[in-house]
This record gives sequence, structure tokens and C-alpha cells, in this order.
Amino acid sequence: MARITVGYQDGCLAPLWVSKLGISVHRWLGAEALWVPDHFMGFCPKWIWKPDILPAAKVVHSMDALFDPVPLLTMAAIKHKKIWLGTSVTEPIRRHPMSLAQTFVTLDHISRGRAILGIGNGLRENTEPYGLPCDKRVARLEEAVKIIRTLWESGGEPVTFKGRFWQLRDAVFDLPLYQGKAPRLFMGAHFPRMLRMCGRYADGWLPGQKISGEEYAGRLAIIGKAAAEAGRSMDDFVAGQTLLLAFGRDRQAVLDKALGNPYVAYMACGLPPAAWSAAGLEHPMGPDFEGFLDIVPSRVSREQIDTALSRMTAELLDSLFFMGSVDDIAEQAEPLARAGCRHFIVANMGGAFSGEGAKDFLHTARLFRVLKRL
Repeated sequence: MARITVGYQDGCLAPLWVSKLGISVHRWLGAEALWVPDHFMGFCPKWIWKPDILPAAKVVHSMDALFDPVPLLTMAAIKHKKIWLGTSVTEPIRRHPMSLAQTFVTLDHISRGRAILGIGNGLRENTEPYGLPCDKRVARLEEAVKIIRTLWESGGEPVTFKGRFWQLRDAVFDLPLYQGKAPRLFMGAHFPRMLRMCGRYADGWLPGQKISGEEYAGRLAIIGKAAAEAGRSMDDFVAGQTLLLAFGRDRQAVLDKALGNPYVAYMACGLPPAAWSAAGLEHPMGPDFEGFLDIVPSRVSREQIDTALSRMTAELLDSLFFMGSVDDIAEQAEPLARAGCRHFIVANMGGAFSGEGAKDFLHTARLFRVLKRL
């Protein structure tokens, strides 16, 4: 059985020294991978990101002050010589498939084989407000991945591709692959169509939704079946899980700070209506809302957040965060490891509202050690 590895997800936010410090500290603490988001807009309405609501706003002036991920990964590649480097995740709406193919082979050369193209089908917040399409996202992603793989495998020969979204005619990709191997491609996927696509094309899986070990195993089985049908081996496939976590003395200590916090209410609005229904609640944005896929932070009103605050329960937040002490979080992650997860990505969302500051570094160091032993 492959050993479990751990990664760190950075916020990719200005000022730059925050990311530089976070990457260096977490590498020193034992992170084996650096993952960064690719966003135009952050996960929080600007009116919520205020020091009197969120302690993190005293250091980071805006959740929307996002760096481009690729230069940040390049900076990390030069300084940190062994860590994996990936996006979690980008998409082929803002970035043309040819551009993605070129960018990640370039990063692979700079990092000497450590680049990972983490890709998904995209979010409304990064596309529609900027005049970009946000429909037919899954079909668009599949076509883009086919193009990227075709370009990587072309050996410099002209490529012609007649697709629904892109047309290539005698297109050339002649940048040599690092040591003759393409960068790894990981896919963010949660539902059957995307999971099957992950099995057909990807080298790894990057889910972010908190689910049970049983559900995780079921989704991984869908990936494995699709891979087998496509004649692909799962021997080197990396099944991951992003842990959206919040540290505290215990679960109740986190809940005491979270249940009345507008930022947490916004994050809870990103859960799909099914998650609210499972907790016996009605989603503040209606039954047809798609959660994080559909939400646009700059359009979220105070009234919607007030409604979420009035409805949130501990049970609902249990479906959003891995929360509590290090031992509590490890206990929640263990069923995923038993189900086949081999790479945990630590994303400390609680750092925005907990006020724990540097204490979270100590918690993360211990969590890394515990997760690697699962």
C-alpha cells in the first residue's frame, strides 16, 4: 500500500510575504506538496472581510487580492527543491488548453518534474462576472483535457482537432517534455460524470467536499472502473482529499466561534442545498442553487448572510469543516485513508476566524505527522 503524503494549500493572497512565509513554514513542518488556487475573486464578500469580523483581515487586506498561481509556483519551485507544485484547481475557460499545456510543461522544466496541472470545470465567480462563459463546463473540460493530452503526446507534429469548443488546425506543440514525460494531471471531481472523466484522463483526484469514508470509496470505485474501461492503470494514481479545517481545543470550541461568524455563514452558503436538507434546513439561496459552483461573492447580500446565520447548525458545519483538535481532525480523516485516500491537502480555513494565529502552525505540524501515519 502506498504511503500517505501531505500537502499545504496556500491562499495565494497579497501581501506576498504571507505566502512566502506560509510556504516556507509548511515545507519545514513536513508538507510534501504545495497547492494554490486559481481565482479572480476570493471566497468571501468584501464587506465581510473586515478586522472586526475576521482576525486574518488585519494582515491580508482583501480576500480578492489574489496572485496568479503560476508565478507563485515558479517562485516556490526555485526555492524549494523537492516539493510537488500544483493548482487546486484551474480550468480551461480563462486559460486556453494550449496555454495550459505550455505553462505546465514550462513549470515542469523549472521544477525538474514536480509540476501538477490540477484542473476542474470552473466556477461562476471566476467566469461569468468577467464576461466569460460558464455553461457546459463539464463538456468543455473534457474537450480541453483531450486537447492537452493530444498536444503533449504530439511529438511536435501538427495537430488538427475539430471540437465543440475549440478548433485546432495544424497547431504545433514542440516544447520537449521534461525527461520525456508529461506533467501529471489531477482533476477536481465530485459527481459521477466528472469522476468517470477523472478515471479516463487523470493521474490523480482532488476532491474538496467533506464526505464519509463509504462515499469516498464509492466515488473512487467509479474512477477505477472508468480507468479500467479506458485501459489505464491505477497503480500510480493518487487519490487525494482537501481538508477544509478549523483548529480549536475541541469541536465545541470551534463551533462557539463559527456559528455566529458571517464568514462561516458565507462558506456554508457554498454547500449545495442537499447538504442543508440533510441537516433539516433550507438553503438561504433556494433549492436550485449549486453551491460553490454557482456562488458569486460580490453579489451575496447581508440579508442572505443573516438568513444563513439564523439557520446554521452544528450538524451543517460538520459537513463543511474538519474541525476540532488535531486528534479530532485525524479521527475524521481516518475513514478516508481506509477508503483509499493517499494524499491529504491541509487548507486552514479556520485561520480566518479563529484568532489562533501562530498556534495553528504547531497544530499543523502535529497534524502532518498524524496524517502520515494513518
